[in-house]
Amino acid sequence: MTTSADTHCPYCALQCAMTLTSPADPAPASTPGPVPVTLIPPAPSAAPVLDVAGRDFPTNKGGLCRKGWTSASLLNHPGRVTEPLLKGPDGVHRPITWDHALELAANAVQATQARYGADAVGVFGGGGLTNEKAYMLGKFARLALRTSRIDYNGRFCMSSAAAAGMRAFGVDRGLPFPLVALDTAATILMLGSNVAETMPPFVQHLKGARDAGGLIVVDPRRSATADFTADGAGLHLQPLPGTDLVLLLGIAHVVIAEKLVDTTYVADRTSGYSAVARSVSAFWPERVQGLTGVPADLIRETARRLAAGATRGGAYILTGRGVEQHVDGTDTATAAINLSLLLGLPGSARSGYGTLTGQGNGQGGREHGQKADQLPGYRKITDPAARAHVARVWGVPESLIPGPGLPAVQLLKSLGQPDGVHCLFVHASNIAVASPDANAVIAGLRSLDFLVVCDFFMSETAAEADLV
Repeated sequence: MTTSADTHCPYCALQCAMTLTSPADPAPASTPGPVPVTLIPPAPSAAPVLDVAGRDFPTNKGGLCRKGWTSASLLNHPGRVTEPLLKGPDGVHRPITWDHALELAANAVQATQARYGADAVGVFGGGGLTNEKAYMLGKFARLALRTSRIDYNGRFCMSSAAAAGMRAFGVDRGLPFPLVALDTAATILMLGSNVAETMPPFVQHLKGARDAGGLIVVDPRRSATADFTADGAGLHLQPLPGTDLVLLLGIAHVVIAEKLVDTTYVADRTSGYSAVARSVSAFWPERVQGLTGVPADLIRETARRLAAGATRGGAYILTGRGVEQHVDGTDTATAAINLSLLLGLPGSARSGYGTLTGQGNGQGGREHGQKADQLPGYRKITDPAARAHVARVWGVPESLIPGPGLPAVQLLKSLGQPDGVHCLFVHASNIAVASPDANAVIAGLRSLDFLVVCDFFMSETAAEADLV
């Protein structure tokens, strides 16, 4: 019997729609034996359990990339973890029962907190969790474990953009408009993102701006996305690495100098214009050319095309990790927001500013309570009204909800320290690889009294775990 189900690819923020169909004779699932500590995964099974087909949906318009097409192969991959694994004295993980695994985890929590206190148990989440799982992970940490030590890998992802959004708008919102809104844009300025390779179906939404000559890509490299600007279809600005902030200040300088500012919008809906005007006054195009390597005429043309697009089919400014993950990443994202405000883009019909989320649910992970300083619904954990509201929803006294914990980097630095985390739960994150100063993180993991990792595969972090 053949059955099918509509779903979405989980591997990036595009969440492409697809249909999974089970063949009449599905391939059997693998049965793992002892799992060696190895970073070389076995070859995938030849026959997938499910067939994958792209499904028509506004974001992907029926398209998928290789991540989506091959997603079902993970179901019966011989390296997939299908039952709890306990590390033995010889360093080999062997299967145990679920009852035994849960008992070991509970005993580790109780022993750790009895010796060191409630905050000696930590939880580290990930942007790959669904909204429901992210919500439950935060609730599990704060109510079941009674710990404030919870954060997630989004701190390494969009934290600069999130801080800039809070600074400018008072809210952290990745993409505040439907992706299909880009289809009719006259001008799109993209900085720090190579969607043609990281989110291939995304490029369908750039066609309108490209055909109008309004696609502007900022990237030091000649990326696959930058190639869409060839043959007069747009502009490719190639700043020296690390100079994106200066480039944005130069574009804003031109907008003000050439009187391209949406003065009504700025007067009615913004504050601080005089301070912005003063700060960009020192970044005239010729000076910016010397600092960034971008020709002055391209800086001027970028400002003009953005302003023209705002009054025609619409204009959008989109940032990605490439310009955000720097020591001045928050300032760079703020400069992009300020440029969009000068042009009157945010909140206007057919225009806007947004930051492209990378992980499958980086936005939802923040919104639903994985961050050390937030409760579900973007509620500050220090806000008495927010705490009272969440306490009512959870049916507990407000006093049982812990206060703010440690953000991701500080949480990982605390591993094994006297007043730090001694028992850690890791969900949907490979922190041994994807964290700053990975060697120090691995050393911290090895110093723990007990490490639990929830993963489908024996990742580098899972290889360090007592219990998988």
